[in-house]
Amino acid sequence: MLKRRWINLLQALKASELAGIAIMPGPNMFYMTGLFMGLSERPTLLTVHEEGKASLIMPVLESQKGQLVARRLEDNGVSLDFQVFSYADEEGPERAFEAALGSSSGTWALEFRSLRLLEYSLMKGVMGDFQWVDAGEIMKELRMVKDEAELRSMKEAARLADLGVEVARKLLAPGERARDIVVEIERQLKLQGAQMVSMSLATGANTAIPHAGTSTDLIEEGDLAWLDLCVNVDGYWSDITRTYAIGEISDELKQIYLIVLEAQENARLKAVPGMIGAQVDALARDVIAARGYGDYFIHRTGHGLGLEIHEDPYIVESNRDPLPIGSTFTIEPGIYLPGKGGVRIEDDVVLTHAGLECLTNYERNLLG
Repeated sequence: MLKRRWINLLQALKASELAGIAIMPGPNMFYMTGLFMGLSERPTLLTVHEEGKASLIMPVLESQKGQLVARRLEDNGVSLDFQVFSYADEEGPERAFEAALGSSSGTWALEFRSLRLLEYSLMKGVMGDFQWVDAGEIMKELRMVKDEAELRSMKEAARLADLGVEVARKLLAPGERARDIVVEIERQLKLQGAQMVSMSLATGANTAIPHAGTSTDLIEEGDLAWLDLCVNVDGYWSDITRTYAIGEISDELKQIYLIVLEAQENARLKAVPGMIGAQVDALARDVIAARGYGDYFIHRTGHGLGLEIHEDPYIVESNRDPLPIGSTFTIEPGIYLPGKGGVRIEDDVVLTHAGLECLTNYERNLLG
């Protein structure tokens, strides 16, 4: 698995005529090395040269992690000239960057959305005014199609997501508060093996705001509530949303609920290999527009899912690329009526030769 990733990366660098790629701590570094690190004032950077040389620049207090990466690559048969260049706080990172990049030139791929001016200035101090392109295009192609191990982790994360929405269903009731319910959901999921949990539980009129966060008001009879829940297992995320009716809701809210349910089902069941992202988006969007609520569906139909909660491919009208077999993404149409309430129903899917396979499978119609 790891060996194939490195082969693919080096081939991509050669095909793009790039001298190398610089990878920041985050999902791409985890994907290539198994190392998860956060950003700090001490720069850490993985540099990969197209000829098969790689360097991990990092503070000396983290250098044991670098040696673990070296052993992991060797154990997985990765043929690579790999070195760790560490630096002490007293000296700073300049010498380590010089040792790793001193002979480098040409055009480099940099992570446009995450590489900071800190790392860029250190690279520039060694390489001068070098040309660069966005590394995101290379890494998205590598990461978009999931292998068997990745799918196993995602399926377990999805199983826990299904469990989380069931916990919410049992706890949601008039007089309760969403902020208390999310604490219990997280507690139960971590007992079941979730490594990270992120969620919002919106209630009442707040459900009309797609990213409302967790409500603080008392839940009332006649409210809508939706739980948008993300669960991480082995670095991979699930992302589910279910909308609940608290007792008897208005006829208008019932109507939009059933329309969203139909739109989500239409996209889940009719998406097939060869479709572009825009076509899958239309499968959901056209149902909502035909019922007169097109102006209230105010976001894309879905997004890719994996090491990040939002990644390629995006299920949106502007995506004209065919969706690859093995890609994982969400289907999550919604209708949002300001001041009244909103409905979103979200599932995680993987595109197979037969169509979409659902990873999340919890009951979708929660009106009763």
